[in-house]
Amino acid sequence: MPATSHRPGQPPPGVAPAGPPRGARPRGPAPILGGVTPPARDSELAHFLRARRARLTPECVGLPRTGDRRLPGLRRAEVAALAGISPEYYTRLEQGRQRHPSPQVLDALAAALRLDADGRRHLGRLTARTPGGVAAGSEPPRVPEAVRRLLDSTPLWPAYVVSPLRDVLAWNAAAAWLITDFAALPAHRRNLAWFAYLDPRARARYADWETVARGNAHRLRAALAAAPGHPRGTRLLAELSAASAEFREHWAAHEVGGPALGRKTFTFRDHGALTLDYTGYVVPGPDALELVVLTAREGSPAHAALLREAAARAPGAGAGAGA
Repeated sequence: MPATSHRPGQPPPGVAPAGPPRGARPRGPAPILGGVTPPARDSELAHFLRARRARLTPECVGLPRTGDRRLPGLRRAEVAALAGISPEYYTRLEQGRQRHPSPQVLDALAAALRLDADGRRHLGRLTARTPGGVAAGSEPPRVPEAVRRLLDSTPLWPAYVVSPLRDVLAWNAAAAWLITDFAALPAHRRNLAWFAYLDPRARARYADWETVARGNAHRLRAALAAAPGHPRGTRLLAELSAASAEFREHWAAHEVGGPALGRKTFTFRDHGALTLDYTGYVVPGPDALELVVLTAREGSPAHAALLREAAARAPGAGAGAGA
């Protein structure tokens, strides 16, 4: 039977976040296993600002270095001066006591903290009065039938549909060959972040595992910041942080987003290193799904390997001449 795109079932419950100690009064989201806390928009804004401030030095923003510094990065007053706001106002932002700065202040903060486009979007999500992230329903997002047909009609190029939480919702046979056999995984394990950090095969498959893993953590952080308290996202975050010290380290970097196009190298015992270009396309609809297609330059080793694999999967492949 030829392989086609697949529909996962409803994911079973994952690892639940740990609750507060008996008698304690909960304040915001409870820390989960491994010490990672699900992003709450008030505390996440404060953490994000502090993390980005700590990365900058006076020299890189054109300020003189003055006095001894016990902590890395810029001082609050220096960020406030760069953004043209009062130190007191900026302190309230970092302490979570002011959550909705004006668009003008957001632009000034983004410039002062040297945020890229993903960082600017993340800052906007954290300060929005109404969250606008992934829907928190119990059912997995639905992949449009037209997109499924597109997956099935491209036997050469690996392609898959992924949610903001990094759940792989549909894929073609080429993607299963290139990355992993998603159909062999339980529905709640068909997740690129889970695969990268918790499946040993990922380290053998991705030539630059560190970059791929970080990219999944960064995208997951952006999704959860936009939809705090999402049940599936909270369970996934709990499991990853409990099982992977590397995930906890990458999560703590407060990086968000990632490029929609680029290059990845996959390693195979039979084919060696295969380098493909990937492009992400937005799937219209309310669920912010992304269609990712990987292609290879004609005549490259990756292109030759994909051609061989597609031919092997073709109907009638392997049949004798007299069949």
